[in-house]
Parts: sequence; structure tokens; C-alpha cells
Amino acid sequence: MSTVILTTVGTSLLTNAKKAIKDNPTDQDILNYLQADPKKACAETNSLSRILQAGDEIILLYSATEEGRKAAHLLQQYFLQANVPCGLVEIGGLAYEAKGFVDFGLKNFVRTLAGEIRKAAKRQREVIINATGGFKAEISYATVLGLAFKVPVCYIHEQFKEIAILPPTPIGWDSSLFVWYADFFDWLSAGEAGLRPKVEAESRAALLPEEAQVLLEEFEFEGQVYLGLSPLGEAYLEAFKNELEQAQGVPIYLYRLVRRELEKFEPATQERYHKLLQRLRLPNRAALSEFKSGRGDALGYPKGQVDERLFYVEKDGKLYVFALTRHGPEYDKMCREGFYWSNYSEDDFEPWEG
Repeated sequence: MSTVILTTVGTSLLTNAKKAIKDNPTDQDILNYLQADPKKACAETNSLSRILQAGDEIILLYSATEEGRKAAHLLQQYFLQANVPCGLVEIGGLAYEAKGFVDFGLKNFVRTLAGEIRKAAKRQREVIINATGGFKAEISYATVLGLAFKVPVCYIHEQFKEIAILPPTPIGWDSSLFVWYADFFDWLSAGEAGLRPKVEAESRAALLPEEAQVLLEEFEFEGQVYLGLSPLGEAYLEAFKNELEQAQGVPIYLYRLVRRELEKFEPATQERYHKLLQRLRLPNRAALSEFKSGRGDALGYPKGQVDERLFYVEKDGKLYVFALTRHGPEYDKMCREGFYWSNYSEDDFEPWEG
């Protein structure tokens, strides 16, 4: 299978060419310099020359600066002339102005890189993140995102001048935070640009556990302080969204009375239960489930600070939902009484396509 190589772009090509040519080099001068010795010319071609294989495609992600655009366009020309498919993606806000870089540029970078990973996955292409060029912070977050998405990340080791590849090993982050505290994160993301005024958000944020609060950051804009996800929080949220997308193929079946009940709920309530059912498909559902008193075969889902609950059984890769309820006396009663698979048959359940 061919690979999409998502490559961060810096300005080493322009810097190295200027030093080597010792004049104001034209675009053609720089291209000639690049073609003469790609490994020496810049960080991007140095790394790509070691990992690029026949049939691969390159996507260059570059900053919203004059130098970033120029370097990326020249690199694209070089690869297209070599018959290597090569696309360009500019990251809005990723510029030299420090405030915009921190507040918006890095978050846009995370969202854009995550989007490119998803695009490649939908095309059934393998992905490698080549995090050699660009701002140091950009490289750091590319690495975090690659680990969170379980795709390999490569870069050139500065001392040994060799390619180093971080394997697609998941890092220790807990996506269940976005399930347990879905109401808060949904509310936060619904704000303009994913931000809420601090005076409005801090009382809600104070109810989150410490491991969720570290994903938040204050941002100042036009004299007002806002609260939103930090670039790291964005990386984890994008990885969580990817898990949701990947899990959509897990079949869910609703007990026929539950399906009728769901259809009678008001739209807002229906939407909350639809989100809960979608999240039930996530691979960490067992860790988020509980037996309570241990009665019956069904698990209560999810545990934690969530109002909407359900009871389900997993059999042969399929999820069978017995009941929808809410945290409180009804939920506790169902935990005491339990649900027994022997009292049901598969014919009692209907597929849910949400």
C-alpha cells in the first residue's frame, strides 16, 4: 500500500541556498541548488530522500509566512518535476507573530494535520508524519498527534544525521475524559472559535478533574480573556474524534421497546442519546462500564459524571442495548434487578444506524 507522507516545512532551503550561492538567488537558482544535492539542500529533502518510496505521495504543510510559502512552493516544484505527487496545505495563523502563533496557529496546525491523517485513512492510504522542518513547537505537536493517532513519526536526528522513526505506539492519554465530560467539551467547542469568556467558563471548568483541566488554556483577545482547549487539548480531541470515526462500523442493536422509546424523546434528548450510543462504539467501552451490584449480564455505561446511561451486552463483535435511562433512582433500580441475556433473543433487537 502506498503512503501519504505529511511533511512539515521550514525555511532551511532558503537559508542554505543563500549561504551557498552568496547572492540573492532566484527561484531557479534555488531549484538548481536543490536538485544538485537534495540531502544537503534542506531538512525536508534530506529526510524524504530516505523514506520516500515509489507510489508515495507528499503533502507539505507550511506556515502562513512569505518564507514558508516560498519554500513550500519550491519544494513542490522539485517533487513534481521528479514525478512525485505533492500537495500543499497552508496553516492559517502559523506565523512569526507570537500571540497569534500560540493562540491560533498551533491549534490550526493540529486540526489541519489531524484532518490530513483522516483524509488519507478514508482513501485507505498508510500515513507517515515527517516532522523534520518547521517551528520547533510545530514539530513537537506533530509528534504528539502522530502518537495519539497511532501513526509513525520520523525526523532527522541532528547529531547522527540519520532518520529516526517513532513507532505508532499509543501514548498514555485517556479519551474517556471526552465521554465523561462530553457536556462541557461540547459546550466549549460550540463557542466562537472554540472559546468561551473566562468569566462564563471558569465555574464549569472548576468541576473538571485535574487531568481534564490541563487540556485547557487561557487566551487573550481584544482585551478579554477566554478559555479554550490548548494545542495539546486539540491534539487529544482530534484523536478522540478519529476514534469515533473509526468505530462507526461497530454494529449496535436496540431492544425494540428501547427503539420506540428513543423515537418518542424530544429532539434534544434524542441527540444526547445518539451521542452516547456513538461513544459506546469506542474501543475503551469496557473500561468505562460498570456492573454496580453485579446482577445480570449487562453492563451499565458509562460510569462517571454523565446523566444519560444505558445497559448493554457485547456478543460476537455486536453491541445489544437493553435499556436507556438516566443517572438516578431508575438507573440504580436497573442495576439491582439486572438484565439477563437468557430472557431475550436476537430477534428482540433491531439495528441502530445512527
